[in-house]
Amino acid sequence: MTWDELAKHQVVVYTTAWCGDCRRLKAQLDRHGVPYRELDIDRDAEAARDLQERTGRQAIPFVEIDGHPQLIPGWHEDRPGRWDEAVFLAAAALVIASPSSP
Repeated sequence: MTWDELAKHQVVVYTTAWCGDCRRLKAQLDRHGVPYRELDIDRDAEAARDLQERTGRQAIPFVEIDGHPQLIPGWHEDRPGRWDEAVFLAAAALVIASPSSP
């Protein structure tokens, strides 16, 4: 999976204004020209409920690709800077390749 390939899909980012990991993830998407729709769970109660139902938590950022029920975390606690591009793109590839039914 490359950034160019990801840009061909519908990407939604669950985020908040105060989240540093969210800012880093959105900067990566912007840098690589990946368009995305942002759902701020502090401003959108329905998005917050959806995130809670789908992940069992309200941790952010999470990324949805093409409406797939499986969300991808936009942070990697065990990585320097809490981000690993290869891990993120590999997770995106797995979601895109898997069936979209739950």
